[in-house]
Amino acid sequence: MHITGKEIEYLYVCKRKLWLYRHGLRLELEFQNVQIGMHIQEATFKREEKDIPIGEIGVIDWAAFKHGVIHETKKGKTPGKGDVAQVRYYMWWLNNNGIRVDECKIHYPKMRQTKSVMWDDEANKAAEKDLAETRQILDQDKPPSIHKYPYCKSCAYQELCYA
Repeated sequence: MHITGKEIEYLYVCKRKLWLYRHGLRLELEFQNVQIGMHIQEATFKREEKDIPIGEIGVIDWAAFKHGVIHETKKGKTPGKGDVAQVRYYMWWLNNNGIRVDECKIHYPKMRQTKSVMWDDEANKAAEKDLAETRQILDQDKPPSIHKYPYCKSCAYQELCYA
């Protein structure tokens, strides 16, 4: 089972959303917040070669592989644990497939901030733990129960969960 970076991010956002997404409910594709995020990624750092596919797990925004650095751009106003988990997983995958990556820079254009995530033994262990937990959730027969978060009202899955 190939786990995607988005699924690792959803592990930290909402386990129910993770399960629904993997089981074919892709409601965010038409959701306005996702489209805004895609526009921000396209409109920033225009000189960089973008959208580099990495296997079947995702697409990194851009990279400076000769320096061991990958870059991600996020729409959010606050850095989240899911952002870090997603890029940590990308670094795990790249390093395990012979591409040395020591750091990921997560760019938050709305905040004009950058967060660095370094690759080390602790990051490797965290990525492997996230993979195991994600597999456990995805192997369940039914979605996890609803857990109300403050951001549910702005989620693409809100109507499905609270209808």
